[in-house]
Amino acid sequence: MSEVKGKKALSLCILRVLEQHANKANPLSTRHIIEYLEKDHCMIAERKAVGRNLLLLQEMGFPLSTYQENGKGYYLKTDAAAASHEHDPAALDAFLRAPRSDRTEAEIGRLQDKVPVYVSDAERMKQSDTVFGTLDLLKEAIEKKVQVSFLYTVVQKDGRKAPQRETPFTVSPYALFLAEGYYYVIVSMSGYGRLLHYRCDLMEAVTLTGLAAREAESLIECREGLDIAAYVNRTIYRTDVMERHTVLCAEHLTGELIDTFGDAVKMRPEGETIRAEIDAPWEMVHRFLVRNLKHTTLLAPAWRRAQIREELLSALSTYPQG
Repeated sequence: MSEVKGKKALSLCILRVLEQHANKANPLSTRHIIEYLEKDHCMIAERKAVGRNLLLLQEMGFPLSTYQENGKGYYLKTDAAAASHEHDPAALDAFLRAPRSDRTEAEIGRLQDKVPVYVSDAERMKQSDTVFGTLDLLKEAIEKKVQVSFLYTVVQKDGRKAPQRETPFTVSPYALFLAEGYYYVIVSMSGYGRLLHYRCDLMEAVTLTGLAAREAESLIECREGLDIAAYVNRTIYRTDVMERHTVLCAEHLTGELIDTFGDAVKMRPEGETIRAEIDAPWEMVHRFLVRNLKHTTLLAPAWRRAQIREELLSALSTYPQG
């Protein structure tokens, strides 16, 4: 398994997955890209995040063949060497996920000589310029199987960060993951028998203690090993229960259905609409329905349809006309 350095962005890791595992004869689905991200780069990413970053790679000029184009999956139309030579990975990394730092500001400036570059303030705010150093320390602790201590901060009303408590936390770290724009670390704490997670950009004064970390398998929920994807889906996205849903959609949502649900959706034309059978957690389907209220109708199951109806009626009462 190759090591993921602190400043390797999700898009750069996706690019490497495509370079190493995909070609015209073997295009990769979004699900397979997610699997290789975890296997090769110890990175957990949701389907939507992978889709967004594939689009960013296209916008950067990388010659991607897409599912919409070939009906099978994603691969680079040129060899890896040509792609790497034409597009500097360091500049790409700076463009896609740039904290405030001299290096990344310089890389963005250099890239702007070739193409227009915009890095939103929202993305800058998500990553402090110290988070990557924290990630490197946490990866070292995980590899050495030692505990770490740190101060955990919370954002105050004035926007500043302050320690949650005066004394540091001491934990055994097991894995890192990226979700909803933030890096997290999965840990256990002495005297507490379950897994926890902390946001890495809110951790300060991170120190390797030298004390041996607790084995994850000693926790009740990890008797058969730590399942990172299951933990992330359960705690961050709350998507650990699969359900069958029938949705009627406008035809223009076909691509979004594939991008959101991948192999979990089966579609067939029905007049000028698409009938989709989706095997996925309700939370994922709910987000899709809410995003596309004007163009989707949930047909089944009936109790979920009633749930959506009650939510909409409640919203109308909260926002009366006038």
